[in-house]
Amino acid sequence: MAVPWMDHKAQYDSLKDEIDEAIQRVIESGEYIMSEDVLAFEREFAEYCGRDYGVSVRSGHDAILVSLLALGIGSEDEVITPDNGCPSIPLAISHTGATPVFVDIDERTYNVDPARIEEAITPRTKAILAVHSYGQPCAIQAIKQLAEAHGLIVVEDGSLATGARYEGQRVGAFGDVGVFSLSKGKILTSYGNGAGMIVTDNAEVAEQAKMYGRYGFRTLRDSDGIKKEYKRGGWVCAVEGYNSHLDSIQAAVLRIKLRKLDQWIEQRGEKARLYDRLLAGFDLVPPYIMDNVTSAYRGYTIRVKDRYRVWDELRARGIEAMVLFLPPTHMQPVWRHLGYREGDFPVTEMVAREMLSLPVYPELTESQIEEVVLALKDCVPARN
Repeated sequence: MAVPWMDHKAQYDSLKDEIDEAIQRVIESGEYIMSEDVLAFEREFAEYCGRDYGVSVRSGHDAILVSLLALGIGSEDEVITPDNGCPSIPLAISHTGATPVFVDIDERTYNVDPARIEEAITPRTKAILAVHSYGQPCAIQAIKQLAEAHGLIVVEDGSLATGARYEGQRVGAFGDVGVFSLSKGKILTSYGNGAGMIVTDNAEVAEQAKMYGRYGFRTLRDSDGIKKEYKRGGWVCAVEGYNSHLDSIQAAVLRIKLRKLDQWIEQRGEKARLYDRLLAGFDLVPPYIMDNVTSAYRGYTIRVKDRYRVWDELRARGIEAMVLFLPPTHMQPVWRHLGYREGDFPVTEMVAREMLSLPVYPELTESQIEEVVLALKDCVPARN
């Protein structure tokens, strides 16, 4: 039995009539950017996260880049972020002119270790980019307290845990800004190369983010010194911004999916608990979920010995497991100039050698999970 890591077609089939109607409506409207669907999705997603303002962009990378620029982060600044993440995160930091500073992770949750953050703070540190990894919220309250003590900004990345909760509140509700990728493989997914969202309670930051994501355009002001005949309906390019629009078709699709998200997260949790029961007694490390969170389970993340042998045997059985974020970001050639070496982040490096992400999604059937477990039984020994 083939078991894909995610089954986007099965999700589409479950929503086909709604999705098809929404796409056809947008095409017939002729409004493909900055439409009411885009504005409505911004409002609805912000409300979902418990924030006042939402700004849509083209991708998760752009959400980070635009947010940092809106917060005034740039050359000479440092932004602390966990080492075990997608390269798009430090790339976005670097694209502002700032320097990414990597820190190690907690061995149980695979999220950033607040103690390592404090050790990395320097006079140049401007912000902490806290990532909720593998579906589970990080220790965001401890990170916020640390940031407040040092006068730092917190940017909260919920791309891998959209809809997950920390102490009852959804991720994205805690930082000065929350950023999200809604591309393929995420908890909430667009149809295409990507989509991104920014949420905040700060009206000025929201306006700045919108400006940076719209080529740098904003409405004319008297202080711009523009002649009177240009002012009516005029716009100025105030900063060197980017073309980062969320298109109307993606917004229309995401509005439908957002209404299903809490139900899907509950179903992901049910699948994960079935794995918990069936894999008890196997010589592997199952996911550790903190008591005060609800995980969105972006995969069922395990650690196994001889990982590549296990991975190859699963693939030979038609089971698509994922190996993520290799090599760790501090070992990537693009950041070699920062001076990091192998061995600098031992927990991240250990996890990178052992981790496998098993399929978890609402459409995954019990028989498919049993097939994954049977395959693991053939290549992972019982625990002594």
